[in-house]
Amino acid sequence: MERLLARYTNSYLSYVILFLFYDIAFALFSSMISVYLIGKGYSASEVSLCISVASLAAMITQPIIGGLTERFGMRLVNMVMFGLTCASAALFVVSPGFWITVGAYSLMYLLMNGVNPVVERMATSSPYNYGAIRTWGTIGFALGTQLTGIIYDGISPEAPYIFVIITMIMAIVGFWGTQPRLAETEAANIEDVSEGKEAGEGVSIKDLLTNKKFLYYLLLQIIFCAVTGAAYSFTPSALTDYLGMEASTASTVLAVAALLEIPLLLLSSKFMDKVANKTLLLVAFGLAVVQVLPFALGMAFPVVIALTFLCKHPPVILNIMTNMKVVNTIVDPRQQITGLAIVKACQNFGTIVSNNIGGRIVDASGYPAMFLFLLALTAVGLLGVLFFRVPSGNDKKLFS
Repeated sequence: MERLLARYTNSYLSYVILFLFYDIAFALFSSMISVYLIGKGYSASEVSLCISVASLAAMITQPIIGGLTERFGMRLVNMVMFGLTCASAALFVVSPGFWITVGAYSLMYLLMNGVNPVVERMATSSPYNYGAIRTWGTIGFALGTQLTGIIYDGISPEAPYIFVIITMIMAIVGFWGTQPRLAETEAANIEDVSEGKEAGEGVSIKDLLTNKKFLYYLLLQIIFCAVTGAAYSFTPSALTDYLGMEASTASTVLAVAALLEIPLLLLSSKFMDKVANKTLLLVAFGLAVVQVLPFALGMAFPVVIALTFLCKHPPVILNIMTNMKVVNTIVDPRQQITGLAIVKACQNFGTIVSNNIGGRIVDASGYPAMFLFLLALTAVGLLGVLFFRVPSGNDKKLFS
């Protein structure tokens, strides 16, 4: 047994289990939430309220979770959050009323999002190639998206959330077996911070929030995730309500589109450490333009489908990788988990605002007008990137 445990510890299998099952769980709990709540008898406004409260809770708690991780250690904090996610999923399934449902879903959402920065960081801190690890997350999300519909129709509406518990337990097994380089340096970082506090030299949250490059970067991330967040929310309904596609066909299109992240992930070691941060951001924003353009301009149906396949997920996964590289470049090593958590909070803020504005535009003027709004917002982001003075970060070698 000891020999098996020793072979499993920090093995490739442990990372595969973590990323595969974490992303399956993420898809299971998020992809059918509106359908589930409406099926329970709640109104569309109540569904919107539930999702908005959950997003707001995640935005507020991200920096707090990042601070706790820096203080108490990655392994302890995240194992606790994995366990609490299972408990909140169980509460969500048996919830007797609307506000308990909102509370349970919000807790589940903020915990899943709270774990996310560390999970993403682990892909660059493992002994293995980033793409070879992160690809399993993409496969998991696509698989979870398909499984949600099958389980929902074939077993019961509550069943996907029971499977969240099962898949999160599997993710705990994977997380327990990992020992990324991040974990090795974390203790030293915490020790350095503690010693610094005693000597009056600790790096505080104030230092992070007075970092001008970091604050400018947060604005760029708010804009980027405002665009991609609203596009994520409204693309499925645009395919069905605006273009007349069957829901089952649309879900297949979106699941296959998710798999197109894989080439970028597998090739990440070839270009991420060689292309400058600014160029990567420009490409991500450029791909976001192509994603919203066909809906904004009312292009032909085959063009819309082709560009949805090609450009729905690549800008998001490229931004995830670039985000880790930029934060690693401009943030003190002792506060990079907190920095990633603050970025995640700002990304959630951008998504909340754009979803609310986007919904109002769709109701008033239709989908093309909403996507034109996103197109204009993307143009502002591109202009902002042009004026962003950020080091290339090519010396970090996070993805090699």
